[in-house]
Amino acid sequence: GDILGEMGDLVISLTECSAHAAYLAAVETPGAQPASPGLVDRYKVTRCKHEVEHGCGVLKSTPLADMSPQLLLEVSQNMSKNLKFLTDACVLASERSKDKFAKEQFKLSVKCMSTSASAFLACVREVKTSPSELTRNRCILFSGPLVQSVYALVGFATEPQFLGKAATINPEGKAVQTAILGGAMSVVSACVLLTQCLRDIAQHSDSSSKMTEYRDRLKNSACAVSDGCNLLSQALRERSSPRTLPPVNSNSVN
Repeated sequence: GDILGEMGDLVISLTECSAHAAYLAAVETPGAQPASPGLVDRYKVTRCKHEVEHGCGVLKSTPLADMSPQLLLEVSQNMSKNLKFLTDACVLASERSKDKFAKEQFKLSVKCMSTSASAFLACVREVKTSPSELTRNRCILFSGPLVQSVYALVGFATEPQFLGKAATINPEGKAVQTAILGGAMSVVSACVLLTQCLRDIAQHSDSSSKMTEYRDRLKNSACAVSDGCNLLSQALRERSSPRTLPPVNSNSVN
């Protein structure tokens, strides 16, 4: 489980880094204009929203018997980290905004979220010290207002006027971007297949008749991950991909 979690974190980091590398390579092409940052980073606040929603979902779906102190601690810490980021981002946006309503609404959104978060985290602490179906149900009950307040905050914070100006990328730049992102997605899809195979092995470890099939799937998935990494490396190095386009600097042949 820990190894799969680490692999998942690595895949997320690889995807984020590849997306940024693809953007940097694309805006280096002639005629491209880089993006202008706004008051809010849409990707970062949206990811925080999903992390909060996921944390609440974990507590909803986990039976009381499986709610270990370690699980509750991890959920609380991850929740607090993401809520702090959302708070800091909105406070900064409020300070920088020139619109009177926006300044106040960012503050009110943070206040609403913080109040809901305090009530929810208090329930998490209670189920940790006094585990029962009653205290577990309180976590589920108070997770709803927290998720709704986060949705409202992020929905407001990601309105177009707060997001800056998108980059202008020509067809050549988009081709480079596609090549790099395609390589990254090859790694991601292969990792998904690998984790699905490991899940099936864990769930049917007593089924010796299927073990040969599982080993073949595991080997093929591992090879696909390796091939995807090679494809991504080539795309980053040459800014092209054999699956999408010829090298950018190659001369066309008539």
